[in-house]
Amino acid sequence: MKKNILICGDSFAADWCVKYPGAQGWPNRLAQEYTVNNLAQAGCSEYKIFKQLTSVNLDQYDWVIVSHTSPYRIPITKHPIHFHDPLHKNSDLIYADIKEHSKDFPDLIAIVNYFEKYFDTEYANFMHNLICQQINQLLINSGIPYINLVHINWDNLYMFSNLLNFEKLFNTQQGSVANHYNQVGNQTVFLEIKKHIETQ
Repeated sequence: MKKNILICGDSFAADWCVKYPGAQGWPNRLAQEYTVNNLAQAGCSEYKIFKQLTSVNLDQYDWVIVSHTSPYRIPITKHPIHFHDPLHKNSDLIYADIKEHSKDFPDLIAIVNYFEKYFDTEYANFMHNLICQQINQLLINSGIPYINLVHINWDNLYMFSNLLNFEKLFNTQQGSVANHYNQVGNQTVFLEIKKHIETQ
């Protein structure tokens, strides 16, 4: 009987096939071998990852995989640009993204100014770590096996239990196949997660 797996996170874990048919990343590889419910959303904040986890009954899963994100994303209810995009419709505000599109959407200039002049990174890190702590405690309390993933620099951020850090892999195997990895990167992430699932 196939294990039932929940995936939460941002674009490092989302199903890119909703926008790019054939974009088979590591979550799709997992879905070929297990029963997967993938709630990950491209561009979302750590707060929305927490909301993904609390939106379902964790008791119905055999494993939970959570891919964590940057502290510097501002949660919003509706994205001013990407609300129609199947992959990014639930995205939160990301500085580089807003900056890029402000050339075509003048209403975004105020958000760019906020990021550049007023955004408090110390506060953002503090809140991000509090949310991560809540996520970790939720996973521990569930009694269900889980894996936390990070793919970016995680210095001075919350140290999860059961953490797989793919920062070095991402730095060497970036690509556009899916989930920001090339084929080698996606295969490596898939095999590492599968090893943990099968040896538990």
